[in-house]
Amino acid sequence: MTACKRSKATYRMSAACVVLCLAAAAASGCVQGRQASDTGDPGFPFGPTSISTQPLAYVQDIKPIFDQDCLSCHSSRDARGGYSVSTYADVMKDQRPGDAKSSVVVDCAPGGSMYPYFSGDATTKATDVFRWMVVYNAAQSR
Repeated sequence: MTACKRSKATYRMSAACVVLCLAAAAASGCVQGRQASDTGDPGFPFGPTSISTQPLAYVQDIKPIFDQDCLSCHSSRDARGGYSVSTYADVMKDQRPGDAKSSVVVDCAPGGSMYPYFSGDATTKATDVFRWMVVYNAAQSR
């Protein structure tokens, strides 16, 4: 009698699983793949940002950060680590616009090797470097 109860319970559980799977398959068939309609600035790292959402460019936004916080160690004369921030061309050496894995993004991000050298609001500066390189494809000027 116990074996009979188990088989009925097993049957009921299996039937319930089948019903749930069919319901999930039917629901997933209703979802249509579409491109995202929200293509705005995702912020740093991926959420809304309290910082202005204006497009960022090297000359107007990033160069002042690099001049203030990075140039003393990464100039054309003293390019520590073989990296200079003296000019746009120097900054862009070996970088991939649009790529969050670009070394300037990784090094400037919280936890990155250069992050502690930002003066003032380091998070805002790291966010600007990220947005400039990744979201705005390292635009030189606007």
